[in-house]
This record gives sequence, C-alpha cells and structure tokens, in this order.
Amino acid sequence: MKTTFIIDGGLGRQITAIPALEKYVKKNPDTYILSHYWNPIVWGNPLLSDRIHDNQTKGLFNLIKDSKIYKPEPYYNTNYINGRISLADAFNEEINGDNEKMPIPKIYLSKLEKDLGKAKARQKQGKVITFQPFGSSAVIKSDSVTDSSVRSFDKEQFLYVLHKLRRADINIALYDDREIPFINEHDVLKIPRGSIRDWAAIISNTDYFFGVDSSGQHIARCFDIPGTVVVGGTNVVNVSYPDFFTIVENDVEKHSYMCMRLCDFDYKISELNNGNAMDFSNKDLDEIVDIVIRSVYGNK
Repeated sequence: MKTTFIIDGGLGRQITAIPALEKYVKKNPDTYILSHYWNPIVWGNPLLSDRIHDNQTKGLFNLIKDSKIYKPEPYYNTNYINGRISLADAFNEEINGDNEKMPIPKIYLSKLEKDLGKAKARQKQGKVITFQPFGSSAVIKSDSVTDSSVRSFDKEQFLYVLHKLRRADINIALYDDREIPFINEHDVLKIPRGSIRDWAAIISNTDYFFGVDSSGQHIARCFDIPGTVVVGGTNVVNVSYPDFFTIVENDVEKHSYMCMRLCDFDYKISELNNGNAMDFSNKDLDEIVDIVIRSVYGNK
C-alpha cells in the first residue's frame, strides 16, 4: 500500500522527524513525504530525498491520491505531552507504532556547501559561535522583542549578551534572517541571507552553539556541535537534548506545560503562567555567558 506522510510545522519538527521516516521507508519503500516548506533540509538523504515534496510540486495530487495519507502529530502523543519523550521519539511512536529510541538525525551536505559554510563561518580568526537569540515566533521591532511562546531573549538581554561575548573575542554567526534594527553590524559576522542549507553548513563549521529553543539547536546537534540552550516555557525533554547540551532554565518548577495544538485555552493560560520563564537578570546572564565562554575556550 502506498503511503504519504504530511510533516508540517517548523524546521525543528522536520529535522526530528527524519529518523522515524527513514525507519518507515526502509520497510515501506512506496512512501511519499509532503513538507510544506522545509524539505530542502532533507535533500541528499539517500532514503528520503527522492520521496519528499512540497505542496507546489507539479503533479503531486496524482502522485499521492491513491495512497494512505497520514499526518503524524507529536503534540497529540501521550508520552510527549507528559514530558517523557522527545520530538524524534514521539514521531517514531506516531509513524512506526513502537517506542524505540531514535538516533540523532543526519543532515547531508555537499562538499561545496561545506566549503562555502566554512568560508562564511571562518571569515575571521578566532573562536566562532552560532548565536540564536530569538525563536521563530518572536516579533522584532525597533525598540522591543516579544515572543508569545516565551522562548526568546528580549532586546536588552540580547544586546547585553552579545557585547559580553564580543568582549571575550568570540566571533558571532547570528542565526536569524530577519531584520534586526537595533544591532550594530560590526558586532556580528557579515553573512548574507541564504537558504536553510547554507545555514546548516555554517553552523556545522562553528565551535559552539548558544541560543534558545528553536531550529538552531537541532541543526547543531545533527553535527555534534556542543552548546548551551536556554529553555523558556517549553519542556526540555520534549524539545532539546539534555544529555548533550548544557541546559539553562528559569524557575522550572513554576512552569505550566505548553500544550501547543492540543488545548487552545490551556495553552493561552500556560503562556501567561510562563511569562517570567525568560526573565533573567544581568547576574543570571553573566553566569550563562560565562558557561559559554568557558566551554568555547575549553575551560569547563
């Protein structure tokens, strides 16, 4: 029976679905995958590359109309919403129906992509980190940063952290393609806007990842780049890699579970309850950045 899986949502979901999809395709080669936006991150994958399409693919309907169509949703998975398993393992339970722990996803890059990524990441001598201060849902304005999902630094925190990193002679690859009006362009590496594959190649050539719960940490993990991840309102086991990264949380005992896509009213209340999850003082930020600096220079 021909099968089609629809994988929607952000880039992190696309990446974490890779191992479960590979596992399914090995047993069921007559499989197609529909990704609405992020399918380039799977290009080059020997099992999935030829099977993944976006919804603008010509002839897609005739390709999938006789298949059994599934839309696996980790956010509806019992073990996931109880904070027991990761996105990758929840995708496996939904796609393959078992509780096998999934391996770390792999992103395949060409030699040219790797070389170009290295040139962009290593344009200056010294240590370089990928810094992702804002989640995808952050609203960035000239005088503020707001994020209803409670997982982004605000403007003042961002500038404080950025300047402290620069004083430590660390070069910054700022992972965010949006316009950031309050940044001094000399504080970060000059990296032209590019595709997600360009950024994967850049991240793979940096010394360290430092950021919030968003796609950058998943890319860094794919390439075994060490890092520090600041987790705001989301659940660490669900969304990050606590056995690999240094995890920073604030008042975790007071957090409400953010039941995204499942219970809209409860999700809104959790946003309110978790409103202080990213409230770090300058002293807190000093401690976080010191962890990063010591790790980058090998002085843990």
